Amino acid sequence: MTYRVGAYVWDPAEGKVGEVRDERLGRVYLRPPCGGLEWAARPKGLRLATKEERKEAGVVEPA
Repeated sequence: MTYRVGAYVWDPAEGKVGEVRDERLGRVYLRPPCGGLEWAARPKGLRLATKEERKEAGVVEPA
């Protein structure tokens, strides 16, 4: 599955939510929602983060 840039996904390998920054060479590049170092993930294990997971990760939902 392909995710749009800016989508929040759950990465089970890292056990955390990441914001999609890029996808290339069979990897999805994620960044922590509140900033920090990017990491590469395999797209197969990713899924869209739930509302609760986004909240726990510090994502502020628009009003």
